[in-house]
Amino acid sequence: MSDLTLVIPAYNEEKRIKSSLQSLDKVFGNKVDILVVSNGSSDRTIEILNEWKKSHKNLKYLDFPEKLGKGGAILEGLKIAKNKYIGYIDADDAFNLVYIKNIISELKNYDAVIASKWKDKNFFTVNEPFLRKLLSRGWNTLVRFLLGLKYKDTQAGAKFFRSSALANIDMDFICKNFAFDVELLWKLKEKGYSIQESYVPTIHREGSTFKTIYAVYMFNSLIKLWWYKCKKIYF
Repeated sequence: MSDLTLVIPAYNEEKRIKSSLQSLDKVFGNKVDILVVSNGSSDRTIEILNEWKKSHKNLKYLDFPEKLGKGGAILEGLKIAKNKYIGYIDADDAFNLVYIKNIISELKNYDAVIASKWKDKNFFTVNEPFLRKLLSRGWNTLVRFLLGLKYKDTQAGAKFFRSSALANIDMDFICKNFAFDVELLWKLKEKGYSIQESYVPTIHREGSTFKTIYAVYMFNSLIKLWWYKCKKIYF
């Protein structure tokens, strides 16, 4: 899909960003534009990107010295991406990219397509550590109850959109951390856009930048978003 921009948020990803770019290059070649948003990185991430860019003209990057949060970094990338289709994917090279390529093609029929580790799967078949799965299912229950989003997996870091849909939602976000995904999906749903959830196999990679304490910040953001929703409905 030559009219696709892939945004990759990156925070201190010197150990994984090159392998992620290599995997993307193997499956997509130079047919997609890649935009890496360095989110307060203090390691060699930018150095590696500069080296890769010398032989891969489809790569661009943004370098923000301050930490924006994962959602904040993605948002900066979405704001400047110009292609007909725009998506984002995590920097950890955890997704089966052949599946990713297939679900991106579904944008011919939907306004958004989101990857899911959980669709048609159960607690014991998803390839993640026990605690992370437990937090994931608790979070999913809260999102369903508070926002009415019925997807099995709102947090998988691979989501793709028609740019016309993104252009029609408010880009002033309450959630700029790992809760960004739910606000984006909620805004698309509120506008009546069609969202397809598709299973994509993943491999759990060590070195995740997600820490358990972030769940507290995510919960706080979710409550703020729920209250904003209530005010729109009742006040």
